Amino acid sequence: MTSRARIAFSRAAGRTRVVTAFAQAPQRWTVGAAADGWLTVYHQFVGDGYFPGERSITRCEVGPGACARIEGPGATPLRPGTASLAATKLRVAAGGALVYRPGPLLPHAGSSHAALLDATVAAGGCLAVLQLWTPGRTAHEPGRFDRLVLRTRLAVEDAVILEEQLDIRPPDWPAGEAVVVMAVALGPWPPAETAWWDDILGLADGAASPLSGCGAIVRALFPSLGAAARCVDVAVGRIAAAPQMKICSSPRKALETESKAH
Repeated sequence: MTSRARIAFSRAAGRTRVVTAFAQAPQRWTVGAAADGWLTVYHQFVGDGYFPGERSITRCEVGPGACARIEGPGATPLRPGTASLAATKLRVAAGGALVYRPGPLLPHAGSSHAALLDATVAAGGCLAVLQLWTPGRTAHEPGRFDRLVLRTRLAVEDAVILEEQLDIRPPDWPAGEAVVVMAVALGPWPPAETAWWDDILGLADGAASPLSGCGAIVRALFPSLGAAARCVDVAVGRIAAAPQMKICSSPRKALETESKAH
Protein backbone atom coordinates (compact mmCIF):
# COMPACT_ATOMS: atom_id res chain seq x y z
CA MET A 1 0.00 0.00 0.00
CA THR A 2 1.18 3.52 -0.81
CA SER A 3 -0.05 6.62 1.00
CA ARG A 4 0.59 10.22 -0.03
CA ALA A 5 0.46 13.43 1.94
CA ARG A 6 1.14 17.03 0.98
CA ILE A 7 1.06 20.28 2.88
CA ALA A 8 1.89 23.85 1.85
CA PHE A 9 2.35 26.97 3.97
CA SER A 10 2.16 30.64 3.03
CA ARG A 11 2.26 33.92 4.87
CA ALA A 12 -0.67 36.31 4.92
CA ALA A 13 -1.38 39.30 7.19
CA GLY A 14 1.84 38.60 9.05
CA ARG A 15 0.89 35.04 9.92
CA THR A 16 1.81 31.60 8.66
CA ARG A 17 -1.17 29.68 7.31
CA VAL A 18 -1.80 26.26 5.81
CA VAL A 19 -2.98 26.78 2.24
CA THR A 20 -3.06 23.13 1.15
CA ALA A 21 -3.30 19.96 3.19
CA PHE A 22 -3.96 16.50 1.79
CA ALA A 23 -3.32 13.11 3.34
CA GLN A 24 -4.22 9.51 2.63
CA ALA A 25 -4.52 7.03 5.49
CA PRO A 26 -2.51 6.10 7.45
CA GLN A 27 -0.96 9.57 7.17
CA ARG A 28 -2.68 12.52 8.81
CA TRP A 29 -2.07 16.25 9.40
CA THR A 30 -3.23 18.01 12.56
CA VAL A 31 -2.81 21.77 12.81
CA GLY A 32 -1.57 22.89 16.21
CA ALA A 33 -0.97 26.24 17.83
CA ALA A 34 0.85 29.29 16.51
CA ALA A 35 3.44 30.82 18.86
CA ASP A 36 6.29 33.30 18.41
CA GLY A 37 5.53 33.52 14.72
CA TRP A 38 5.72 29.75 14.16
CA LEU A 39 2.83 27.53 13.13
CA THR A 40 3.11 23.92 14.34
CA VAL A 41 1.55 21.04 12.42
CA TYR A 42 1.66 17.42 13.54
CA HIS A 43 2.32 14.72 10.95
CA GLN A 44 1.06 11.36 12.18
CA PHE A 45 1.50 7.91 10.75
CA VAL A 46 -1.66 6.49 12.26
CA GLY A 47 -1.62 2.79 13.03
CA ASP A 48 0.91 0.35 14.39
CA GLY A 49 3.95 1.24 12.33
CA TYR A 50 5.27 0.45 8.86
CA PHE A 51 4.25 -3.02 7.79
CA PRO A 52 5.96 -5.12 5.07
CA GLY A 53 5.89 -3.39 1.68
CA GLU A 54 4.19 -0.25 3.01
CA ARG A 55 5.18 3.04 1.39
CA SER A 56 4.61 6.66 2.39
CA ILE A 57 5.34 9.71 0.26
CA THR A 58 5.25 13.08 1.99
CA ARG A 59 5.77 16.55 0.54
CA CYS A 60 6.01 19.87 2.35
CA GLU A 61 6.34 23.32 0.77
CA VAL A 62 7.01 26.53 2.72
CA GLY A 63 6.39 29.79 0.90
CA PRO A 64 8.20 33.15 1.29
CA GLY A 65 8.04 34.47 4.83
CA ALA A 66 6.18 31.45 6.23
CA CYS A 67 7.57 29.78 9.37
CA ALA A 68 6.42 26.23 10.04
CA ARG A 69 7.27 23.44 12.44
CA ILE A 70 6.28 19.88 11.52
CA GLU A 71 6.38 17.47 14.44
CA GLY A 72 5.94 13.72 14.66
CA PRO A 73 4.05 13.17 17.92
CA GLY A 74 5.11 9.56 18.46
CA ALA A 75 7.58 6.84 17.55
CA THR A 76 6.89 4.61 14.53
CA PRO A 77 7.84 0.92 14.63
CA LEU A 78 9.28 -0.79 11.56
CA ARG A 79 7.72 -4.24 11.30
CA PRO A 80 9.57 -7.35 10.03
CA GLY A 81 9.20 -8.52 6.46
CA THR A 82 9.45 -7.05 2.95
CA ALA A 83 11.13 -3.63 2.85
CA SER A 84 9.02 -0.57 3.62
CA LEU A 85 9.71 2.95 2.36
CA ALA A 86 9.29 6.52 3.61
CA ALA A 87 10.09 9.26 1.07
CA THR A 88 10.02 12.89 2.21
CA LYS A 89 10.43 15.92 -0.03
CA LEU A 90 10.90 19.36 1.58
CA ARG A 91 10.96 22.69 -0.27
CA VAL A 92 11.60 26.06 1.42
CA ALA A 93 11.34 29.37 -0.45
CA ALA A 94 13.45 32.48 0.13
CA GLY A 95 12.54 34.04 3.45
CA GLY A 96 10.74 30.89 4.59
CA ALA A 97 11.71 28.67 7.50
CA LEU A 98 10.91 25.05 8.33
CA VAL A 99 11.77 22.85 11.29
CA TYR A 100 11.00 19.23 10.44
CA ARG A 101 11.18 16.71 13.28
CA PRO A 102 9.48 13.38 12.58
CA GLY A 103 9.00 10.91 15.40
CA PRO A 104 11.72 8.31 16.08
CA LEU A 105 11.85 5.21 13.89
CA LEU A 106 12.13 1.90 15.74
CA PRO A 107 13.58 -0.94 13.62
CA HIS A 108 12.20 -4.24 14.97
CA ALA A 109 13.92 -7.57 14.52
CA GLY A 110 13.67 -8.70 10.90
CA SER A 111 12.64 -5.30 9.53
CA SER A 112 13.93 -3.69 6.34
CA HIS A 113 13.27 -0.03 5.61
CA ALA A 114 14.41 2.81 3.37
CA ALA A 115 14.13 6.46 4.45
CA LEU A 116 14.63 8.98 1.65
CA LEU A 117 15.01 12.70 2.38
CA ASP A 118 15.13 15.22 -0.48
CA ALA A 119 15.36 18.83 0.73
CA THR A 120 15.86 22.02 -1.30
CA VAL A 121 16.19 25.51 0.18
CA ALA A 122 16.13 28.72 -1.83
CA ALA A 123 18.78 31.34 -1.06
CA GLY A 124 17.65 33.17 2.06
CA GLY A 125 15.51 30.26 3.31
CA CYS A 126 16.18 28.20 6.44
CA LEU A 127 15.61 24.53 7.11
CA ALA A 128 16.29 22.30 10.10
CA VAL A 129 15.73 18.53 10.02
CA LEU A 130 16.13 16.35 13.12
CA GLN A 131 15.75 12.57 12.82
CA LEU A 132 16.09 9.82 15.43
CA TRP A 133 16.55 6.06 15.03
CA THR A 134 16.40 3.66 17.96
CA PRO A 135 16.20 -0.15 18.34
CA GLY A 136 12.66 -1.53 18.28
CA ARG A 137 10.36 -3.07 20.90
CA THR A 138 11.18 -0.51 23.60
CA ALA A 139 14.88 -0.59 22.74
CA HIS A 140 15.51 -4.29 23.38
CA GLU A 141 16.28 -5.41 19.82
CA PRO A 142 19.52 -3.69 18.86
CA GLY A 143 21.18 -5.00 15.73
CA ARG A 144 18.43 -7.48 14.81
CA PHE A 145 16.92 -5.70 11.80
CA ASP A 146 17.74 -6.88 8.27
CA ARG A 147 18.62 -3.64 6.50
CA LEU A 148 18.24 0.14 6.81
CA VAL A 149 18.83 2.47 3.87
CA LEU A 150 19.17 6.18 4.67
CA ARG A 151 19.35 8.31 1.55
CA THR A 152 19.80 12.07 1.91
CA ARG A 153 19.90 14.77 -0.76
CA LEU A 154 20.30 18.42 0.27
CA ALA A 155 20.38 21.35 -2.14
CA VAL A 156 20.55 25.13 -1.91
CA GLU A 157 19.09 26.71 -5.03
CA ASP A 158 20.37 24.50 -7.86
CA ALA A 159 23.52 23.35 -6.07
CA VAL A 160 23.51 19.93 -4.43
CA ILE A 161 25.58 20.24 -1.25
CA LEU A 162 25.11 16.72 0.09
CA GLU A 163 24.08 13.48 -1.56
CA GLU A 164 24.71 10.26 0.29
CA GLN A 165 23.28 6.82 0.88
CA LEU A 166 23.98 4.83 4.01
CA ASP A 167 23.25 1.13 3.70
CA ILE A 168 23.23 -0.20 7.24
CA ARG A 169 23.31 -3.88 8.14
CA PRO A 170 23.15 -5.31 11.67
CA PRO A 171 26.95 -5.50 12.13
CA ASP A 172 27.11 -1.76 11.39
CA TRP A 173 24.71 -0.82 14.19
CA PRO A 174 26.43 0.75 17.22
CA ALA A 175 27.02 -1.54 20.17
CA GLY A 176 24.43 -1.59 22.91
CA GLU A 177 21.11 0.19 22.53
CA ALA A 178 22.41 3.40 21.02
CA VAL A 179 20.05 6.00 19.57
CA VAL A 180 21.19 7.55 16.29
CA VAL A 181 20.48 11.25 15.74
CA MET A 182 20.94 13.09 12.46
CA ALA A 183 20.41 16.85 12.50
CA VAL A 184 20.75 19.26 9.58
CA ALA A 185 20.43 23.02 9.45
CA LEU A 186 20.55 24.78 6.08
CA GLY A 187 20.49 28.53 5.54
CA PRO A 188 22.58 31.66 6.09
CA TRP A 189 24.31 30.33 9.22
CA PRO A 190 27.61 32.08 10.08
CA PRO A 191 30.55 29.68 10.59
CA ALA A 192 30.72 30.56 14.30
CA GLU A 193 27.05 29.71 14.94
CA THR A 194 27.33 26.41 16.81
CA ALA A 195 24.96 26.87 19.74
CA TRP A 196 22.32 24.53 18.40
CA TRP A 197 24.55 21.53 17.85
CA ASP A 198 26.63 22.06 20.99
CA ASP A 199 23.55 20.94 22.91
CA ILE A 200 23.45 17.70 20.94
CA LEU A 201 27.14 16.89 21.10
CA GLY A 202 27.53 17.82 24.74
CA LEU A 203 26.01 14.51 25.88
CA ALA A 204 26.66 12.33 22.85
CA ASP A 205 29.39 10.75 20.78
CA GLY A 206 29.37 12.51 17.43
CA ALA A 207 30.58 15.33 15.23
CA ALA A 208 29.35 18.28 13.20
CA SER A 209 30.39 18.79 9.57
CA PRO A 210 29.96 22.04 7.60
CA LEU A 211 27.88 22.01 4.42
CA SER A 212 29.61 24.26 1.90
CA GLY A 213 29.08 27.35 4.02
CA CYS A 214 25.30 26.81 3.94
CA GLY A 215 24.88 25.11 7.29
CA ALA A 216 25.94 21.93 9.03
CA ILE A 217 25.05 18.28 9.49
CA VAL A 218 25.44 16.56 12.83
CA ARG A 219 25.53 12.82 13.46
CA ALA A 220 25.50 11.62 17.04
CA LEU A 221 24.94 8.53 19.20
CA PHE A 222 23.04 8.71 22.48
CA PRO A 223 22.77 6.01 25.15
CA SER A 224 19.00 6.39 25.46
CA LEU A 225 15.98 7.76 23.63
CA GLY A 226 15.11 10.02 26.55
CA ALA A 227 18.52 11.71 26.50
CA ALA A 228 18.40 12.11 22.72
CA ALA A 229 14.88 13.57 22.76
CA ARG A 230 15.74 16.07 25.49
CA CYS A 231 18.83 17.33 23.65
CA VAL A 232 16.94 17.56 20.37
CA ASP A 233 14.23 19.59 22.14
CA VAL A 234 16.86 22.08 23.28
CA ALA A 235 18.45 22.17 19.82
CA VAL A 236 15.08 22.89 18.17
CA GLY A 237 14.51 25.76 20.58
CA ARG A 238 17.90 27.25 19.83
CA ILE A 239 17.42 26.90 16.09
CA ALA A 240 14.03 28.61 16.26
CA ALA A 241 15.51 31.47 18.29
CA ALA A 242 18.59 31.95 16.10
CA PRO A 243 19.10 35.33 14.40
CA GLN A 244 18.63 33.65 11.01
CA MET A 245 15.04 32.91 12.00
CA LYS A 246 14.09 36.48 12.90
CA ILE A 247 11.57 36.50 10.06
CA CYS A 248 9.57 34.36 12.49
CA SER A 249 8.94 37.24 14.87
CA SER A 250 5.60 38.19 16.33
CA PRO A 251 2.86 39.16 13.85
CA ARG A 252 3.03 42.79 15.02
CA LYS A 253 6.79 42.98 14.41
CA ALA A 254 6.43 41.21 11.09
CA LEU A 255 3.82 43.72 9.95
CA GLU A 256 6.02 46.62 11.06
CA THR A 257 8.89 45.13 9.08
CA GLU A 258 6.72 44.75 5.99
CA SER A 259 5.45 48.34 6.32
CA LYS A 260 8.98 49.71 6.48
CA ALA A 261 9.91 47.67 3.40
CA HIS A 262 7.16 49.40 1.46
